[in-house]
Amino acid sequence: MLYVARHGETECNKAGIISGRSDIALSEVGYRQAAVLAEEVAELDVSITKIIHSPLERAQETARLVAEKNYLPLRMDERLIELDYGDYDGTSDAQESYLKLRTQFAVRYPNGESLMDVYARTVPLLKELEQDSENIYLLVCHNSVIRAIKNYFEPLENEAVFNYRTPNAKLIRFDWEK
Repeated sequence: MLYVARHGETECNKAGIISGRSDIALSEVGYRQAAVLAEEVAELDVSITKIIHSPLERAQETARLVAEKNYLPLRMDERLIELDYGDYDGTSDAQESYLKLRTQFAVRYPNGESLMDVYARTVPLLKELEQDSENIYLLVCHNSVIRAIKNYFEPLENEAVFNYRTPNAKLIRFDWEK
């Protein structure tokens, strides 16, 4: 079994600003969400044993709060970094050109990457974790990474992949096929 969670809310999330690779801090709400996530992890029937997080501050902080509450080791993995939205980073997520590109699995954002690129860097990590039957992991990362992970476990048609949104600090469980 594997758990994933998106980082807590940021001011950019709240304002509808694409943050991508921008290293943005959690908002006050985001810190509260991370604390609730830490409680949720503490109450699981089967305990998480390790946390791996994205290198971006919003994911690091969320992971740190969960780890401190649950006495869990932390590890950073670059493969969990958010999709690089290139020229769209720091702009509104309501732009028509962005929304059109957002539905293209293999098309890279100008000066950025595609969801296929995220999938390609995430799958090797998932395969590594699946081989480690000693541990139950929590991956603290980002919406696009979680979309790629969800598609790995539950293949979706394109439209469903692009419409899938993960709420901030929501714990999601996936089960390895046996």
